[in-house]
Amino acid sequence: MFEFRLPDIGEGVVEGEIVKWHVKAGDTISADQDMVEIMTDKVTVRIPSPVSGKVAEILAPEGKVAKVGDVLINIDDGQAKLTGNMEAGHLAETSQPQKKEEAAPHVEMQKPSAQRAIATPAIRKAAKDMGVDLERVVPTGEGGRITMKDLETFAALPKEEKEAPIEKTAEKEPVEEARTSVLDIRPGMEEAYEPKGLRRIIFEKMAKSKSIIPHFTIAEQIDFAKLRETREDLKSKDQNVTFTPIFVKAITLVLKEFPRFNAVYDEKSRSYSIKKYYNIGVAVDTPDGLNVVVIKNAERKSVIAISNELTVLAEKARNNKLALADVQDSTFTVSNVGTIGGIFSTPIINYPEVAIIAFHRTLLDEKHKSEKETMFVTLSCDHRLIDGADAARFISKLKVLLEKPSLIFVE
Repeated sequence: MFEFRLPDIGEGVVEGEIVKWHVKAGDTISADQDMVEIMTDKVTVRIPSPVSGKVAEILAPEGKVAKVGDVLINIDDGQAKLTGNMEAGHLAETSQPQKKEEAAPHVEMQKPSAQRAIATPAIRKAAKDMGVDLERVVPTGEGGRITMKDLETFAALPKEEKEAPIEKTAEKEPVEEARTSVLDIRPGMEEAYEPKGLRRIIFEKMAKSKSIIPHFTIAEQIDFAKLRETREDLKSKDQNVTFTPIFVKAITLVLKEFPRFNAVYDEKSRSYSIKKYYNIGVAVDTPDGLNVVVIKNAERKSVIAISNELTVLAEKARNNKLALADVQDSTFTVSNVGTIGGIFSTPIINYPEVAIIAFHRTLLDEKHKSEKETMFVTLSCDHRLIDGADAARFISKLKVLLEKPSLIFVE
């Protein structure tokens, strides 16, 4: 019997959500046949079977969040019990007899009261900030996980209930039931929603970013006339380039002058790594939520090359076909929401980066009856590394380039 475990695909990934099984119990499966789709906080990947045989049992149903090393599926390959694994995005077979004692359940699993609270790093950080003892929180998430709603429910309890002995707290009636009993809430007026898939990933990344990084945002208004002329000129030469590739190229030029903005944070060492290459993440809106694709070494590419690469990556994102290499190692992120709407926003940093910039819908100066077209640009930064004065200099330099785009194309 072959046990296949959730593989370690690198990039600090510690868990993944089972999105879709392509096989079921009783199916015959061949080596290298697509077996399961798994979503990590980086990308959704398809994992093939490392062996041929018959599916004996699927242990992780769709929607379950499994940790690296958890057994996902048993395949009867006619051999002794073996374990399958994968490293750094590619499958590697490791055949090793499973020791009998390793299959025995842990004592902690038999005694839930002695078990350490199950929660993601973002939930643990939020609990610390709220002064909540996770061991006292009653979990409602799948597999005994503590959710953000569980934290908020516990934080709303009266002081005497928070400090009551744990066994007594568990015996009390749910707080939500007691509160809603006085409200006129009829069936069908509420709908429970638990973030799953890409929305769960966004939920956890945004919570972690805001709980760890002290954000501040600065804005600038750009005269858009020259950019509009530049794009029209490109279109007349059969180069159908959107504004985003121009923004990406301009950002690389500014980052060279302000290297601290092109850094990532290491939480373990509490230090930053300033990068000498420029991998620009670009936010892509998809039916399932926001994805960030990465233009590697953008400083070496022309605006046209960036445009062509972005077109391919955006199409892959919308069809859920991104590879790990398409979304990893970004050093700075660009978000262009102008095509959708909104004249101003305060973007949340794409952790573990230290800055993100957002471009918005253009405006005409109606107050002065002018045909002048302008646009707000907002820059959010990690205030531990970047001062407000430097952020002002950064966005002012960007303003110069965008208002005179010929400087962008000279590079």
